[in-house]
Amino acid sequence: MKRVLSIAITAVVLFVSLFSSNAADFVHKDSELLKKYSPFEIVNMFPDFSKYLADELRNYNTDINLRGYNISVDDIGAIFFSVVFENPDIFYVYSNSFESSSDSESGILVSLRPMYIFNEDELPAKKAELEKNAAAILSGVDESWSDVYKCRYIHDMICQYVHYDMDIYNTDPNLRTAYGALVENEAVCEGYTSAYNYLLGKIGIEAHYIQSIKMEHAWSLIKLGGKYYHVDVTYDDPSYDTLGQALHLYCIISDTGLKADGVHHDWISSMKAGDKGYDSVWWRKVNTFIFTVDGNDYYMNQSYGSSVYGAFMKRNIQSGNERVIEKITTRWTVEGKSDTFWERAYCYITYDGNYFYYNDNEGVYRHRPDDSSYFDVLYKKPSNASGLVFGLALNMDSKLYVSVKSSPNVEDVVYYIDKNVMNQNFDAGDTDPKTEFNETEDGVFLTNFADDSENIIIPEVYGDKSVVAVGDNVFSDRQNLKSVIIPEGITTIGNAAFYNCPNLTSVTLPSTLKTIDAAAFYGCSSLKEITIPETVTKIGKNAFGNCVNLTIKGYKDSIAEVYANTYKIHFEEIKKPVPVPSAEKTTPKKTKPVFTQKQTMYVKYKASISGSGKIIKCTSSKKSVASVSKKGVITAKKKGKATIKIEDSKYIYKIKLTVKNPKLNRTKLSLPLGRTYKLKVKGKAGRTTFKSSNKRAVSVSTTGKLTAKGRGKATITVKTNGKIKLKCKVTVK
Repeated sequence: MKRVLSIAITAVVLFVSLFSSNAADFVHKDSELLKKYSPFEIVNMFPDFSKYLADELRNYNTDINLRGYNISVDDIGAIFFSVVFENPDIFYVYSNSFESSSDSESGILVSLRPMYIFNEDELPAKKAELEKNAAAILSGVDESWSDVYKCRYIHDMICQYVHYDMDIYNTDPNLRTAYGALVENEAVCEGYTSAYNYLLGKIGIEAHYIQSIKMEHAWSLIKLGGKYYHVDVTYDDPSYDTLGQALHLYCIISDTGLKADGVHHDWISSMKAGDKGYDSVWWRKVNTFIFTVDGNDYYMNQSYGSSVYGAFMKRNIQSGNERVIEKITTRWTVEGKSDTFWERAYCYITYDGNYFYYNDNEGVYRHRPDDSSYFDVLYKKPSNASGLVFGLALNMDSKLYVSVKSSPNVEDVVYYIDKNVMNQNFDAGDTDPKTEFNETEDGVFLTNFADDSENIIIPEVYGDKSVVAVGDNVFSDRQNLKSVIIPEGITTIGNAAFYNCPNLTSVTLPSTLKTIDAAAFYGCSSLKEITIPETVTKIGKNAFGNCVNLTIKGYKDSIAEVYANTYKIHFEEIKKPVPVPSAEKTTPKKTKPVFTQKQTMYVKYKASISGSGKIIKCTSSKKSVASVSKKGVITAKKKGKATIKIEDSKYIYKIKLTVKNPKLNRTKLSLPLGRTYKLKVKGKAGRTTFKSSNKRAVSVSTTGKLTAKGRGKATITVKTNGKIKLKCKVTVK
């Protein structure tokens, strides 16, 4: 149950000159005001002071003059709490702690010193982040929608982007604010509620903070058409969080409907939500996001026809008529029991403004709402990968993620899915992969890595910028990967970066590393040991999950030891070296580490080792096959094999190089009359030309497009990479 709430507000009464020095604790659950009234009602009891206090907090006043407002020590805690939560834009104030001074005789406050979460110079950037993410969500709101549909949409988007923090010991104040929910995407009930109220306020819909002290829980009370309704986004985004899941049990519901669940009780408000008009609305049983496009609602029915099948649904808003766009015919089996199924279909849906994305148990698919016949297979789970697809969702940057796990009752393990690449991890076709980076303020982070070698050295630099991070899922599901060296300068290894690399046996981490994110090395079953630098301050959940043979090496009392003990992984302490007296110091002979990797190149290709330091020496074992310049530039000359050695001040890089000739995607082809085909050259370099021996039968364009013009045969000659000739025999029937 989600029940995390700020329990106490501490008001420390300071001694100042002629004023009282009595210290007092304001205990939230003992407040007479908060036992009887909601924050909205308390703010309205003290309207002038509440407005004044909110303005002073917005101005970041660290010493607020209270003279003239006649506010007592007994009331200030409840008022302060109410002002903060009824004004979610004041996200940078601790709602549960401040200092104050009062008159020693009357107990009337004369000054108040709030505590701020951020420094004043940080605020402009923090506010800009919140505004940016709020605008991104609200950009999906259609002004033609009713307020009901706007409220439902924002409810769903918070469920999509925000994750509930399950750590009951986490005291991070941002978890209880709109900033924490919408920027850091982690929150507890106060954060969910503040984010929802903040966004509704942006579009002019009245929303208030409601709480039940006995439940230790908070949610929203919104006003639609002059009537109040409850919305509990926190309880509609259940834990464990599943990508794409959004319940609608508490989305626009009456007092009676809320009480009927047997969970919500004893909330404090004189504002009654008496209208039951939405209590039995059709979306109440929908457990996925609902998207409204061109007068229709789109969602996933997770129990279509039976408890284990689903369907992609389209519902007309005006008529209420529904139809199935596509049935989900796969079943979610219980792991290890091929004839036992989970109780429903775990198919989900999301939408980026252009396409719908949805899943079955083994893949992700794309559909265009303006074309009922348009479908794409976007992603297929590799057949040898464990687990099933249990959901999908977008993040705040509109990047698509899919969850592959063993059960709906465990935490998500997510993969990043490129929305523009079809059949990922299934049928890569003839597209050559590329190494890609994204820029940040500190440098660049790796988002895709083309080298599919068994042994990989990640470059230290890209262009003129340092590589500072390995992005999410970059090396996931690489079955052949055996070793990786992560260079100095990298501070972060992203979510699932090396997920399910079963043959990975050697990982070298840099001394600059700070963060290893969730599931980073999950499923690396051959990894027997890893040394975690003392600089690492964060290791995400299941970072080394299912690494069944692993020993973690690290220093005593480090985060590495804490993580190993938490997840019951064998830990081996690294002893810190004892300084040797200067008289006994010796200078050991230094040897350079040799890093060997296999590489394939095509004739006329050039390449170099990225991230190396100042190069000292370069050699080639067979210069006729491949040469290497003094600057480390390798040139492939002809088909064959050669070993290239590049030495810098720290390392020796040994590249076992295989040089290949370019090749055609087809060397023999049969075409029906009138059909076309694109002839592709893998490994082409420089100018490439195409020529047909019989243009009456087959013509060919300058880009390799063949057109079958008349019955007969033709030979297509392709010249590329200098003098290399390739041929394709074509028969037109």
